Amino acid sequence: MNRATKFIHDIFIYAIGNLGSKLITFLLVPLYTYFISPDDFGYYDIVLTLTFLAMGIITFQLRDGTFRFLLDNEDEYTRRGVVSFSYKLLSQSSLAVLLVGIIFSFFYEIRDWGWIIAFVITLSLYEVQIQIVRGLGRNKQFVFAGILTAFQIGLYSLIFVAWLKMGIGGIFCSNILARLVSMVVIEFQTRVFKRYFVVSFKDKALNRALLKYSLPLLPNAICWWLLGSSSRLFIEHYLGLEANGIFAVGMKFSTILETFSVIVYQAWQETAIKQYEAPDREVFFSRIFNAYSVILTVLVLILVFVLKLNYSWLVDVRYQESLQYLYPMFISVFCFALAAFYDLGYQCSKRTVRNLPGVVVTTVLNLIMNYLFIRIMSIWGIILSSILSYLFMLGFRMVDTWKFFPVRISLEIIYPVLFLVGGAAFFYWVDSAVWQIFYVITVIILSYYIQPKSIRQEVNEKLKSVVKKKMGSSE
Repeated sequence: MNRATKFIHDIFIYAIGNLGSKLITFLLVPLYTYFISPDDFGYYDIVLTLTFLAMGIITFQLRDGTFRFLLDNEDEYTRRGVVSFSYKLLSQSSLAVLLVGIIFSFFYEIRDWGWIIAFVITLSLYEVQIQIVRGLGRNKQFVFAGILTAFQIGLYSLIFVAWLKMGIGGIFCSNILARLVSMVVIEFQTRVFKRYFVVSFKDKALNRALLKYSLPLLPNAICWWLLGSSSRLFIEHYLGLEANGIFAVGMKFSTILETFSVIVYQAWQETAIKQYEAPDREVFFSRIFNAYSVILTVLVLILVFVLKLNYSWLVDVRYQESLQYLYPMFISVFCFALAAFYDLGYQCSKRTVRNLPGVVVTTVLNLIMNYLFIRIMSIWGIILSSILSYLFMLGFRMVDTWKFFPVRISLEIIYPVLFLVGGAAFFYWVDSAVWQIFYVITVIILSYYIQPKSIRQEVNEKLKSVVKKKMGSSE
């Protein structure tokens, strides 16, 4: 299997897991909007946002480090060392969080505090486990874990939120229970903990190397969190929980595109690391980036217009206001995805420290713009700040990584820009569903012929093989 085919094959593998899990998550949005008020949903969204920040600190970003080190090393000694150190450090940090949480509860009364602590610890353990499984090359189990977890969250949400009327406590309970069950199932399938975890295992050199790679990613993760999530805190402070609930619903839908970017990122992560020493990496990486830009554009337009045509029944009337923010939210995710593409340059070269200046500067700019723009433009200002921040990071990374991760931008990149500008005009000023559908179909056709011939051939071959397998299995 050549590298382009392998890359596309990996995209399909990760798509099965991510799309299946995200579809269930997407279907939960209408459920939550009907059974949970905007104020409560806004509170849950802020807690979820802070939980992802806490998870990075608790895990020391080992979720990224373990994957990187396990992917590069196939000897049993290194695998035992990485797995043993990761689990021991994670168990210590989880215990510390539990003790601090208990002590904190004596002095401050915080809503759903017990659920929050349990959710943070469970999510941290789950994320590290599935990245270890992925690093060991067990991609099918990694994909299965995502689908199983999402299915359980959906099932438990019906029980705890819709039937038992537990409110956001039901959401926390669903997420915790789903991940605990998934961790047990995945361990039975892979036996990773039983096979590789050794309490007495010590290798200081390996531990230092793992931390040297992972720890610089911690401030990087915090900055990414501030870039993507601090907006909720600004909205809650200046506009209130109800406004944050409305904003959160719109963002939930934009994560559909983010899911696709994660799928590509995960597949690209493996391919880029393994092809980093290839003599023609510049040509290969450039070809992937330019094709990726066009595909993202098509997905933005398909998703926003499909959502617009169905929004009236997808969410409760209390959240309908969020429709107007969908288009720029998707543009923000589009910019984020392109900027994230360059993140692999730092990982491939293991220069994770060099990633910090650009992320820090972008974060500071984002916080300043959030503060200034929300006062003038309300939620629109927050979204504009996000778009400008990701565009700045994209430009910074293009320049900063040029020596060790050169990607040449094709002149054909102008087409996605024109398509997105035209899409905005149709989204806001054209009410006819027929014309909107016609525009999207036109863009899809044009985008197909914009792609390099080699990319079209690879995709066509992969699609044909998938169809043949399905036909064969049905027979």
